[in-house]
Amino acid sequence: MELKRLARILRKRWILIVAFTLLGVVGGAAAALLTPVQYQASTRVFVAAQIQIGSTPGDLVQGNNFVVQKLPYYLDVATSPRVLDPVITSLGLDETAANLAERVTATTQPGSAVIEITALASTADAAQQLAEAVSESFTDVVINQLETPADGGASPVTVGVLNPAVVPDNPALPQLYLNLAVGLLIGLLVGLVTAFLIGLLDRRIYNRDDIERLTVVPVLGGIPLEAHANPLITPDGPATARAEAFRVLRTNLEFADADTSRRSLVVTSSVTGEGKTTTLVNLAIVLAESGATVAVIDADLRTPRLADYLGLDPDRGLTDVLVGDVPLKDSLQSWGTLHPLTVLSSGKIPTNPSELLGSTAMGTVLDVLSSSYDYVLIDAPPVLAVTDAAVLSRWTGGTVLVVGANRVSEAELLAAFDALEAVGTTPLGVVLAMVPTRGPDALVRDGGFAVSPRPPLRPSLRPSRSAAATAIDRGPTPVESDISSTDNPTHTRVTW
Repeated sequence: MELKRLARILRKRWILIVAFTLLGVVGGAAAALLTPVQYQASTRVFVAAQIQIGSTPGDLVQGNNFVVQKLPYYLDVATSPRVLDPVITSLGLDETAANLAERVTATTQPGSAVIEITALASTADAAQQLAEAVSESFTDVVINQLETPADGGASPVTVGVLNPAVVPDNPALPQLYLNLAVGLLIGLLVGLVTAFLIGLLDRRIYNRDDIERLTVVPVLGGIPLEAHANPLITPDGPATARAEAFRVLRTNLEFADADTSRRSLVVTSSVTGEGKTTTLVNLAIVLAESGATVAVIDADLRTPRLADYLGLDPDRGLTDVLVGDVPLKDSLQSWGTLHPLTVLSSGKIPTNPSELLGSTAMGTVLDVLSSSYDYVLIDAPPVLAVTDAAVLSRWTGGTVLVVGANRVSEAELLAAFDALEAVGTTPLGVVLAMVPTRGPDALVRDGGFAVSPRPPLRPSLRPSRSAAATAIDRGPTPVESDISSTDNPTHTRVTW
C-alpha cells in the first residue's frame, strides 16, 4: 500500500481511531475499578547445602550444584498442597489449596539459590501473614519431609530466611496507570486496524488520485461542494471558489478539445446523483461568460431536470422536435440576460427514448445547432442506467464524464468507461464534482487540475455521418430537412 494512501486513511478515519483509543482507555479504567483491592507481601528464602564436619571444598561445590539443580522442583513445592494445606489450617482460611495457590507465587533468578515467595491478600496484614506462613511451611516440608534421609540422618539442605515479609503500605492491585496504558494501546491498535480495513474495503471514488489509478483519461477539474449554496453560479459574479473551479474547467476543456472542430459535448455520469446537470449548466454559464455562444440540450428523456433548474417551460422541447410536431426554432428558449444561453428542454417524455436519441433526426438537430453555436452541451442520462449516453456519443464531438466524490464506486466508474468504449467513445476528460472543501479529499488549489497530455484509452471509432446530415447548410439560415430514421421506421421530419 502506498504511504500516501495510508496517510489519507489516517486523516480520513482519525475520528474512528480516536474513538477506539478513548474506548480502550475507558475499558482500562473500568477494569481497574472492577478489580478487587489486593495487597502484596514478599519474603526471600535461601536454599543451601548442609555443611558437614570435615567437608572438603569439592563437597561444598557438589552440594551447591545439587541445590541449584533441584531449585525448579522447590518452586513447585512452594505452591503445592503439601505446603499450602498447613497454611490454611494455621491461618484458618476458608478456601482450598488450589484457590490459595492462585494468590501465592514462587520465583527465582537463573543460577541463584534464592527463592522469593509472594502472597496476595485483601488486607496488608493478611498478605504479610500469608507470606510468612508459606515460607515457614515451605521450610518445614523441604527440611523435615522431602530432604530427610531414609536412615534418619540430617537433611542435606538447609533453608534460611533472608528477608522476612513486611506489611505493605500500598495496594498492589488494581494498577490504574498500567490498566490505562494497556487500554490505550489496545484501543489504538484496534482503531488503526479497523480504520485500515475500512479504508481498504471502501472502493468509492473520493479524489483525483482515485480516478488516475483507474484510467489515463485526464481529470479536467474539481468542483467543490458548498453546503446551502445556490447550485448555479452567477455570471460575472464574485470570484468564489466554486465559480473559479468552473472557470478552470472551462480552460482545461478548451485545451482538451483543441483538436476537435465540433464543439458538441455529451455530459453524463456513471450513476444518478453525481451532479452532472449542475455541472453542465454552470459550465455553459462560464463558456457564455467568455463570449462563446452556447446551446444546452436536455437529452435526459427519462428523468429531465434541466428545465426545472432554469425555470423554463418543460412541455416543448427535444421530443417534440424529433417526432416533427414542433419546429426546432420554436422549441428553443433563452435563459439569462447578460450572457444568454439557448436551451432546448426535453419536452414530453417518450416511450422510446433510446430510439429517438439514436435516430438520424437527432444527428440533424445536433448538426444544425453545432453550425449555429460555438458549443452545444447535451445533458444525457447516466451511462450505467441506460444506453442513451452511449447512443448520443455517436453524434457528438466528445463526452465528459462527471464523477461525484463519494457517490460512485471504482467498479461503477470502470463499467462506465467500458460502456463508452464499447461504442468507440473515449471521454475527453473527467470532472470530479461534489468535492469537500475540507479534509484529506479537499480540492488541490495549486493548479493541481491542470490538463497534461495523456494517451487515449483507444482510438475514436465514431461512425461516419449520413449523406443527409452532411448535406445540411452550416449557416444560421433556416433549414428544412426531411429524413427517414434508420433506427425508427416512422417518417421523421425536423424543421428549423
